[in-house]
Amino acid sequence: MAHPVRLEALEVLRDEGPLTATELGERLGESPANTSFHLRTLARYGLVEEAGGGVGRARPWRAASGGLLIREEELDGSGKRAAGAVIAGLRAAVFRQIERWAAERAGYPRTWQAAGFELEFRARLTADELADVGRQIDGVLAPYRRPRKAPEGAERVAVAVWGFPSTPPSAPDATRR
Repeated sequence: MAHPVRLEALEVLRDEGPLTATELGERLGESPANTSFHLRTLARYGLVEEAGGGVGRARPWRAASGGLLIREEELDGSGKRAAGAVIAGLRAAVFRQIERWAAERAGYPRTWQAAGFELEFRARLTADELADVGRQIDGVLAPYRRPRKAPEGAERVAVAVWGFPSTPPSAPDATRR
């Protein structure tokens, strides 16, 4: 799953919506056969699905709804390394989207420029408090992740949130247990 073509294919499908293997291959600079192979692999893991409405080789694919949950702490050996590679690839894709937004923000209509946001927050929290913040944010976002009919004027948006200790674990004042 950590293959660069698969991660890029997933990113394009999330951004652009349903595409055939040929259309996706053109965007990725890959052959339709190679793109189709990667799409089938992603489908095997539930990350993409056929969008319907196609015939023969002209079948559109879309990113599956929902998210991907990888619990690295429950893995070991090659599973942990593979999960780390997938997570790093997905994180890099999000960072590319953030940088694209920053570079192109002025080109959006004023309403979208004003609606877009970047938040940075620093506090002193316990691990339990940080976990609670994560659950609260998840609760706020949950209604928007469910498949629903998009309201008029809706655009695809990305919301990315991280919460983590900002002091390195080796720092003298680290109090983690």
